[in-house]
Amino acid sequence: MLTELYIQNYLFVPEERIVFGPGMTVLSGETGAGKSILVGAIALIFGDNFSALEPFNESLPIYLEATFDISHNSEVQSFLEEQGHKLNSEITLAREIKPAGKSTYFLNGRKVTASFLRELKPLMIDFHHQLDQQRLLSNTYQLQLLDLYAQNSSLKTEYAQTYHSVKSALKELEKLKEEEEKNRQLKELYQYQFNELEKANLKIGEDEELQKEFELLSNAQELIETASTAYFTLYEREDSIHSLLAYVINNLSNYISIYPRIAPILNNLKECLEQISSSASDLNDISQSISLNPQRLQEIQLRLDEINSLLYKHHAKNIAELLELFHQRESQINAMEDLSASIIALENSVQQDYEKLKELGSKLTESRQKAAYSLAIELQENIRLLSIPDALFKINIDKKTTQHILPEQYLSLCSEEGEDNCQFLFSANRGSELKPLSAVASGGELSRILLAIKKVLSERMEEKLIILDEIDAGIGGKTADYVAQFIYQLAQHHRIICITHLAQIAAIANQHLALQKVPGKHKNIIRIIPLEPQQRKQEIARMLAGDISEISLKHAEELITKYK
Repeated sequence: MLTELYIQNYLFVPEERIVFGPGMTVLSGETGAGKSILVGAIALIFGDNFSALEPFNESLPIYLEATFDISHNSEVQSFLEEQGHKLNSEITLAREIKPAGKSTYFLNGRKVTASFLRELKPLMIDFHHQLDQQRLLSNTYQLQLLDLYAQNSSLKTEYAQTYHSVKSALKELEKLKEEEEKNRQLKELYQYQFNELEKANLKIGEDEELQKEFELLSNAQELIETASTAYFTLYEREDSIHSLLAYVINNLSNYISIYPRIAPILNNLKECLEQISSSASDLNDISQSISLNPQRLQEIQLRLDEINSLLYKHHAKNIAELLELFHQRESQINAMEDLSASIIALENSVQQDYEKLKELGSKLTESRQKAAYSLAIELQENIRLLSIPDALFKINIDKKTTQHILPEQYLSLCSEEGEDNCQFLFSANRGSELKPLSAVASGGELSRILLAIKKVLSERMEEKLIILDEIDAGIGGKTADYVAQFIYQLAQHHRIICITHLAQIAAIANQHLALQKVPGKHKNIIRIIPLEPQQRKQEIARMLAGDISEISLKHAEELITKYK
């Protein structure tokens, strides 16, 4: 995984470039030689700030760079692809820290955020230190380890997707039901208004036509009398206008031959006589055709009252606005009915997804229960090899749910991890009761349990850089041999950097780096030296005996040969 680390102007290192080979790299040196500098540099690259930020030269920036081979880590590849980064088999991560303290982060030369690198870190690096041990006390982390052993990745992904789908759908359903409840009274009002307007059966212009008919029927009697009187005056009575005008025309006709100017006047009067005759006839028709219809008048009055009442009630200016309101209410009622239909459809969909979720949850539980038994046996065997000979280990799986439960209750009890509680139980001494790790395991025991877990799970984990920071604290003898064997097996599947004081662990390494503190002009300088075979044998001899002798060199050679 880690192929190269470049350190410039960091702590007591002016500049170093370390190339890493496959398998395990061990770091050794006298106490105070600065063995944690490499680990600190890697942590800083990934956005950590707990490490010292002191530059070698205070006027220059700190620059740290690490190159990783990610060709065998699908999780990292997927993450980078999701974040929009072009995939290569290698990536280079870097951090520059200015003297003023401002940091800039890089991925393949492009600027990225610290949060991006913090998300990337757990996919690429496994730090085996005290914080990791504390994480082991978490039931959630214990469940993740069990799922890794059970190879539940695809099943968990499907469960999590369905879980979030049901959760999202229930939120949407709650929102729709709230909207439906708000619309309930409004729908009754809209339905009443719609029914009222539908029953009214209004037509555009109807009120104007009815008003004209109403005015005609209201004045029918007077109109008949007026037309009859006008007809009588123009034509019927003895001295009617028609008779008098005919008399005038007849008299003037006697003088047309002697006075030609009378001719055009006479023509005009004759035309007037014809018009009077026609008008009188029309007036007579009017008086005969208009009928008095009190019933129709009453019907019109009621219809106009109904229309005016609707106009007033709905604050409308005319029938067109009432019809617009009618169609608006129709659309609103349909939308509310569509909402009800959507709720029913969504309820059915939620129920189907919920049944699927429970089925997936049961499959997860079954898989975990089977894996819990096997994993507990393997861990117990390996923990006993690490100088805890009477160790007992058990994994409890408890379902959080019952069979008949509503979706809302189910989601409140579960998480995207599933329906189960997972608890690692441990006992270090014969006759002691099995209890949760958090209640009984010491720091040293936790470190060994964690190492056993990583050994058992190493083949199931994505290829990572595993950093073991002085995992050998407090152990020796036969236990040291077993720890070395465990780390050796881990190194078959992962790249390992191990800071150690134990010769047994150093002897299994594929690469050995020694850190030496040498005096500089203004301050001490730390050199990181890749050891050649003879130098490595001498360093392991020093680690064995404190000094280099013929006996310690022979013992060192035996150790190195043992793991080849």
